Amino acid sequence: MDYIVVGEVLKPQGVRGELKIKPLTDDPMRFRKLRAVYLDDRLFRIQSCRIGGYVFLKLEGIDDRNEAEKFIGKFVRIDRLYAVTPKDDSYFIVDLIDCKIIDTEGNVFGTVTSVDNYGSADVMTARSPDGKIFRFPFLKRLLISVDTDKKIIVADSRELGSVSVYED
Repeated sequence: MDYIVVGEVLKPQGVRGELKIKPLTDDPMRFRKLRAVYLDDRLFRIQSCRIGGYVFLKLEGIDDRNEAEKFIGKFVRIDRLYAVTPKDDSYFIVDLIDCKIIDTEGNVFGTVTSVDNYGSADVMTARSPDGKIFRFPFLKRLLISVDTDKKIIVADSRELGSVSVYED
């Protein structure tokens, strides 16, 4: 089964097993439309959902604080079938992982290993063919095309060179 991560369990909320979730989606209100989520490959039906800065889920089968604590740090996932289709120029992070970064001449700069968000822009981490780790912002001026089906990101080599930061 193909999953999409939509949140991370931060802690129990109260004593009845409700979970405080950090949403990992552009629109936390999407949680209201969900009927079930996965934690540790277990399917849980959603009994209630509150949204207020964070998402608070009450899941069937998690009925007390002790049971809820077992899921701290776990990712909340949904079946990809129920995921919202990304808008143009938007991608699921899972689809960007393992994409090759090349320039217009086909030179390979590396492979995406992770994507993080630090507020102003998503930051991609990649490993070059010689094993060096580098990071760069996910910017329109930098990226010429993104093909998640073929796992190829075409980047402007001059721009990539000017904004990339390499680890020592």
